[in-house]
Amino acid sequence: MEIFMDSLTKKYGKLTALNNINIDITGHGCVGLLGPNGAGKTTMLKLATNIIKPTSGKVEINNINVAMYPEKAMKYVGSLIEQPEFYPYLSGNEILEFTGKIKGIPKNDYLRDVKNLKDITNITEFVNRKTGTYSRGMKQRLALAVAILGGPEIVILDEPTFGLDPKGMYDIRELIKEISKEHLVLLSTHLIYEARELCDRAIIINRGNIGHDSKMDENKELLKITAENKIKIISNKIVNYTMDNDYIIIEKNKNFENYEVINDLLKEGLKIDYVEKYDNLENTYVSIINKEDSYK
Repeated sequence: MEIFMDSLTKKYGKLTALNNINIDITGHGCVGLLGPNGAGKTTMLKLATNIIKPTSGKVEINNINVAMYPEKAMKYVGSLIEQPEFYPYLSGNEILEFTGKIKGIPKNDYLRDVKNLKDITNITEFVNRKTGTYSRGMKQRLALAVAILGGPEIVILDEPTFGLDPKGMYDIRELIKEISKEHLVLLSTHLIYEARELCDRAIIINRGNIGHDSKMDENKELLKITAENKIKIISNKIVNYTMDNDYIIIEKNKNFENYEVINDLLKEGLKIDYVEKYDNLENTYVSIINKEDSYK
């Protein structure tokens, strides 16, 4: 399972939507594209699914050039790009059957797959209804079922929880977690906490450029402490810390809660004024986005 982007560039007239992108993603798991609206996330996903063609460079799916051999490359891919819409007079079952025929899935395989998908995506209760009656969350779940019908190795999702209520967002995220256990999932989002919950790797994009690319375990959630004094910190609950003139950044041992760390610091004599969470992924994101305003 591999998505490879080499010197990928997309221009719309004078506007450069993507600028010389180089990314290599392999194996199962979830990779998140983070960035504000208009940063280039959807453009990248459209290029990866052959909805649009690159100005220069290439995208390869499992070593197959997407623009040159789209039919071969797309056999490995299921996708949900932008917001899903279906023929409103067709039921969910009819949409799945129609999709199965387009994908050329043998009947016996289709019947087996669609039964499993209905259970996984929780669409059984409304799949016989016409999609014109569906809520946004129902459409999202059906769209994910369509995307993974036939068992594609790679699943590409464009802001899959956008516009959903909290319960709908939770359901979709749980589904993505299950999918990424055996598939390679590439998804776009502008939500830091969503990327933290779902992804193994975070790629930050702004103005068509990659600003940051790291494994998620490198992006720790830390404690930022403002204190009246500075002391040498000795605690088995703390992995590492750095001191600035105004504050202390602490990486705690994940086996302990925040309050346990703070209690240790108070016992050691640190006079704490204020404690807040410090997310270095969020701070990296903000510093990159603040350099320039994003555009479409």
